[in-house]
Amino acid sequence: MPRPRTFDEADVIARARTAFAETGFAGTSLDTLLEATGLARQSLYNAFGGKKELFMRAFLSDAAEAVDAVESIRHGSDSPLTRIRSQLVKVAVEHGSAQAAPSLFTKAAVELSARDPEVASAVAAAFASMSEHYAACIAEAQAAGEIDAAADADSLGAFFCAVIEGMSTLGGTGAPRATLLDIGLTSMAAIPITDLGRDHLGTDDGDWS
Repeated sequence: MPRPRTFDEADVIARARTAFAETGFAGTSLDTLLEATGLARQSLYNAFGGKKELFMRAFLSDAAEAVDAVESIRHGSDSPLTRIRSQLVKVAVEHGSAQAAPSLFTKAAVELSARDPEVASAVAAAFASMSEHYAACIAEAQAAGEIDAAADADSLGAFFCAVIEGMSTLGGTGAPRATLLDIGLTSMAAIPITDLGRDHLGTDDGDWS
């Protein structure tokens, strides 16, 4: 009979996520991975199949969390437009000056999308889901009269997905919080906000901070 596992699979995947996020797929040796996870070589192969398989488990886990973080924009008691602004501020605060932990999702998207169809497909699916969440929030704001009904919610959703992921990436390179905040709040100018929307934001003079 096979011996029972003596490790927590979720913990191993979380440790692998951290290792891969710091040095990427190519830069993370099997020995480094074994040290980070605490697994023996044969245990890793028996449980996960190998380095690439463990990487994909870790990457898909990180991608799912990235999508879940954006999905939260669709909930809350604040007005839809206020929730969008709050998300931009949150990203600036959390990622400014490389304060946030490295993102495996971002690292993998940059390193592997161009040459690994499996990663590219997962990245595209995640970005599509994120864009849909932003678009849904935009549509909700339109229904509430905060944003011009003629605006293209899908295009704005994709725009904010790109802005926020760009802010996260810049933050990882050391861009200060103030710079990210300026980028995020300036992006609000892309939204055709109505007078009601300005009232909900608590400003009518273009000062979104």
